[in-house]
Amino acid sequence: MKTQDELYTLDCSATIYPYIGRKDLNQSFHMEADLDRDVDPERLRSVVRKLCERVPTMFVCLHKDALGYKLRHLHETDKLVMPQPAVMHLPFAMEDGEPLIRIFYRGNRVGVEAFHAVSDGSGVITLLKTILAEYYRSMGEDIPCTDGILSPLDPVKETETEDSFRTNYEKGHKSVSRSGKRAFRYHPNGPFAPWHQTELTMPLSAIKAASKAYGATLTEFLTAVFLQSFLESEEGSATKKPITLSVPVNLRKLFGSETLRNFSLYFLVSVPRAKERPTFPEILDHVKKQFQEGTNKELLHDMICTNVAQASMPVFTYAPRGVKRLILRTGAKLYGECLFTSVLSNLGVVRMPAQLQKHVKMFRAVLGRTPENHIKMTAYCFGDVFGMMFSSMLASREIEENMKRLLAGHNIFAAMQAHA
Repeated sequence: MKTQDELYTLDCSATIYPYIGRKDLNQSFHMEADLDRDVDPERLRSVVRKLCERVPTMFVCLHKDALGYKLRHLHETDKLVMPQPAVMHLPFAMEDGEPLIRIFYRGNRVGVEAFHAVSDGSGVITLLKTILAEYYRSMGEDIPCTDGILSPLDPVKETETEDSFRTNYEKGHKSVSRSGKRAFRYHPNGPFAPWHQTELTMPLSAIKAASKAYGATLTEFLTAVFLQSFLESEEGSATKKPITLSVPVNLRKLFGSETLRNFSLYFLVSVPRAKERPTFPEILDHVKKQFQEGTNKELLHDMICTNVAQASMPVFTYAPRGVKRLILRTGAKLYGECLFTSVLSNLGVVRMPAQLQKHVKMFRAVLGRTPENHIKMTAYCFGDVFGMMFSSMLASREIEENMKRLLAGHNIFAAMQAHA
């Protein structure tokens, strides 16, 4: 919601991130694409300047006042475009004038790294695809504005900048509790290593066939394998805490939204501890039931309305910024990462018009560091390739190796590759 010429209120999902962010750590993620040629930095800077006014809620910094935070549109973009740093997911400076996105390049790679208060994965994918389309147009290519690519000639639409949580708010929906059981923490004390990532790729047809053989969706199948990889890593563990994954849901299709800001929720998928380790079919049965419940549109609508109702409480509207910080940080400790062991975010098929896709060799998505979850996974499909990206701060590669072995057991890879 725009409050004046330059300022946007934080959407209901984004509100928490500036308050729980630290100088040394705040929630971020990045999307990247490998192109068919090395990137021309000056051409890229020119493209970003051209798009700055077209996507105003992306090119922003934090604006602080006595009551809290808003997003302020930045018109100067040169600070945003930079060579890819040696270490990704460095903390964003949460100060007025400091950008909350970075557009980086290295060799033939272009990427967008974002602070989560700006947008979610779907919004950043739209920005990256729009940048790539305009980049190739600047070289004379005819790239249509289809498959979610924005036209730089079109005016900014209110539906692109809206807080879709508030747009879909209705009174009378039942309140949804945020409480849950504390989850098992995987290697909370390390040993640690610098933040790193490991990518596994395979033919999309292979993992689809394996999922179909179990009567599951691809995401259900992948979730069950990821849960199993944690179960096998903790053979003999005495803990009774469940292994739980946080699974984000993109709400745009369900609720007809075009917003480029955050519009996703998550549900939790668990495997309870038992004396006997469950078989894969048993794990998958648990997953299917929880997916059916967690992706129910009525429940998600209740969650939307609960978020908006809580964000609209007088304490969050009128309390000083310091009081809000105390409340939200306390809430994050009670109802945040302690409730899940890891994250599995499946972005689905990344679609582009054929005229652009022929220039893009691969797409990737990578989640950044957070305080308690030391390993996370994203999944994505580009063309006929299915990819999984593990991002971790642990020295151990146990979970990644478990995933490779378990997937191999389902006859998925004749052509699986691992890239560290």
